[in-house]
Amino acid sequence: MPVGWRWVDRDACLAGQTKLATPPDWVIHLEVKHHVPNPGPAELAEFDAVNCAGTQRWLDWCSSQGLKRFVYFSSIKAVGDAPSMQDETASTEPDTPYGMSKRRGENCVRQWAEADPRRTALILRPAVIYGPGSTANIVAMIRAIDRGYFLLVGRNENVKSLVSLRNVVAAVGHLLAQSVPGVAVYNLVDRESYSVRAITDMVSRQLGRTGTPRTSPLGVARLAAAIGDAVERFTGRSVPLSRARLRALTETTHFSCGRLLATGFRHPQSTEEGLAEMVAWYRFASANPVSARG
Repeated sequence: MPVGWRWVDRDACLAGQTKLATPPDWVIHLEVKHHVPNPGPAELAEFDAVNCAGTQRWLDWCSSQGLKRFVYFSSIKAVGDAPSMQDETASTEPDTPYGMSKRRGENCVRQWAEADPRRTALILRPAVIYGPGSTANIVAMIRAIDRGYFLLVGRNENVKSLVSLRNVVAAVGHLLAQSVPGVAVYNLVDRESYSVRAITDMVSRQLGRTGTPRTSPLGVARLAAAIGDAVERFTGRSVPLSRARLRALTETTHFSCGRLLATGFRHPQSTEEGLAEMVAWYRFASANPVSARG
């Protein structure tokens, strides 16, 4: 645990059983029930319990403790898909249960902040976060490219906003330092966004692989993804291509960081630099699985 940090039990804290010697300046809310493909009743209930009701519990705790600064980590999935770039004013509605739950969480935070003019709330919408230790779709892409079984689907000119872990941490520190009472929403994305094909090329270069990955027609990929879903369902094993991964490859999730840049923020890392760092970690983790988990 970092020097100066103190661990307390979550439930005991929310129940008021933990005494705070020094009230925190900020509460940064990272607790989340992550997106899962094809959620069942249990997952749907957990989306609501964690992302909505759980957020409200922390807001109520802040109120009881007299705390007035709250950071909510939402997601770009709190906004619906669109064929072109979107900013924080986007009105598109989320189209997944996970995204809907994150939007409801945002609404809870807004209501809390608006109830007291002295309160400050930052609503942060990160894109897919990648970097050392990540277990999201980006590491699956790196592994597939490294092992030679990654497939592009169609032209893959759809744009995907990503954000490196280093850029996320820098943005949070920057925004905390200049926040004012009220509610502010920021997209957290890398300075530039790229097509899936361009991202694939960057990863391939960092892995030292030559040539472009094979391309599959969309119709063939859809059939393979349906078969992949069946294999995952009956064996419980992850497969290279499923409907969820196909959607992630082919959808456009292009978000602007213009509002963040207007605050004077400068990204410490480019996407290519961030992917290079992640590929280096991937190689280390592949060669030293026990050390990487530690």
